[in-house]
Amino acid sequence: MLNSFKNEELVKVQGKSFPVVGGRLRLAHDENKLLSIETSVLYYNDESTVVHAHVKTEKGTFAGLGNASAKRDRKLANAILELAETRAIARALRFAGYGVEYTGYEEVNDTKSSNAEDENESNKRESGNEIKDIRELKQPETDNTATKAQLNAIFSLAQNVNMTNEELRKTMQDLTGKSYSKDLSKKDASEIINLLKEKDTSDKTEAH
Repeated sequence: MLNSFKNEELVKVQGKSFPVVGGRLRLAHDENKLLSIETSVLYYNDESTVVHAHVKTEKGTFAGLGNASAKRDRKLANAILELAETRAIARALRFAGYGVEYTGYEEVNDTKSSNAEDENESNKRESGNEIKDIRELKQPETDNTATKAQLNAIFSLAQNVNMTNEELRKTMQDLTGKSYSKDLSKKDASEIINLLKEKDTSDKTEAH
């Protein structure tokens, strides 16, 4: 029930309360001595991504899908992979019975506020601040940014070696010091790809 969530775990949007994923996680941890959450990337490019989450509780295993796109989620366009993962976990926890009646805040945030944002952007244009605001909202792209092909290769190789999203993120941080795939340079991406290829080759050799 909604009253199972703490006040700080609820966000009001247009007069309705929505629980954040942290609230569902707290309830799941409170009820389970052993809680396992695994995620995998089903699809990813610069514009959209889909993540699959498996949540294992004492009641069983529950799955959920989460998607995000740069168009829909403009405020977090540089972190759509992380947002999709959050949504996938929230849905899986919801199916597991934690706030089952309620849509997660992460799933309604941008869509509910899109009208207000559009109106705000219109007002900015009328006031002559359009150019400045666009520059602030959009991060500059450089030729040094990792390519779409490199990012796809990273996630594909990670799946080949059965690396979870958390393990991939840790590998990324250890190797490059960066937490998000969109921050990777071409050199960073190449180093990660080479590392994953070596691991893939090693795993296949051990299997034989």
